[in-house]
Amino acid sequence: MKKILFVAPYNLNVRSGGGLAALAYYNALESLFPGMVDIVCPSEACYGAFSTAIGAPKRTPLQRINPSPHRYKTFIKKYLKRASSEYGLCVVNGGIYAGDMMDIIHASGLRILVIHHNCEREYHMDNKSALTLRGRTPVLVNLLEKNAYKKADLNCFLTGADIALFRDYYGTAGSDPFLLGVFEPEPAEGHVSLEGPEGPHPLTIAITGSLCTVQTRAGIKDFMDHYYDLAMQTAPDSRIVLAGRDPAEEVLGLAQKYGNISVVPNPKDMSEIVRQADIFLCPTQVGGGLKLRVMDGMRQGLPVLVHKVSARGYEQFAGQPFFQVYSDGASFKKGLETILTAGASYDRAFIRNQYLDNFSFSSGRARMSEAVKRVMGL
Repeated sequence: MKKILFVAPYNLNVRSGGGLAALAYYNALESLFPGMVDIVCPSEACYGAFSTAIGAPKRTPLQRINPSPHRYKTFIKKYLKRASSEYGLCVVNGGIYAGDMMDIIHASGLRILVIHHNCEREYHMDNKSALTLRGRTPVLVNLLEKNAYKKADLNCFLTGADIALFRDYYGTAGSDPFLLGVFEPEPAEGHVSLEGPEGPHPLTIAITGSLCTVQTRAGIKDFMDHYYDLAMQTAPDSRIVLAGRDPAEEVLGLAQKYGNISVVPNPKDMSEIVRQADIFLCPTQVGGGLKLRVMDGMRQGLPVLVHKVSARGYEQFAGQPFFQVYSDGASFKKGLETILTAGASYDRAFIRNQYLDNFSFSSGRARMSEAVKRVMGL
């Protein structure tokens, strides 16, 4: 088998949702085909463990006149012109990138496996920022994502909900969809402490994520506007810890306004923050795909209270007392009460084992192996 070209438009040295997912996929491929996977990533991300990666440079002002919305199309076209004979498969993270490069890659003789990290159409509608034209779905996004979906040799998805969205928006693809999911980026079975906080302490609820992004900030605001008072009524002496990358000013301001809220910017060890908590809360109520931050809690055996949008991809835990989903005040209160009263029926080790059955590196590696077999006809 020829080599695999893995296109990852992320900095895999930085902890982020897309970066962690892409890192897991890359590590799975490298473990299956040692020394046979070349990674293409932003040139500024070629350091640390990825210092020898193939760096795609930023576009020059003249290149930005090109209607392509990213740097990879021009780079991949030039790179494959001289190196296409080395590769049999190209794995592209992201439907927009894949859709824009699909014809170039196919013309170079490679088969294409696209990993759709979310439904970009839904993402652009929900994430109202300058980059998404304040939530107005650009026509180009739909065209590129549809092109990737229709022409890929295999479409891989993180959640069943995304598969359904693609079918609703774009119809039937040229190949059957494959549910790849998300998983740990490396074997982690023995690397995490399951010890809870020591001694008497107030009930602690942890919220983690990139505290600067539109999705996370919107989720925290939604929690404070609609659910914070309910949480205090249900667990009056509880405290809330917000931990993550580059917290926005309005997030930092919560610690000044509320005595029971603390903010931990850019923690060196997120696992220690989560270990000290009793409940993991994911209030993100916008965006598609799978919210990797939920994995932060389950990895360490914490019960999870999650907004229904963030429950996508975790359907296997539905009905479990340690995994409660909410969509309004009544379901939030019921979910929190269930976690508080059902704690005797499970411990951290039980939750973690349930999590690893579906999200361990070994389970993900097996799914990646099946995906490669399908796309290559092995």
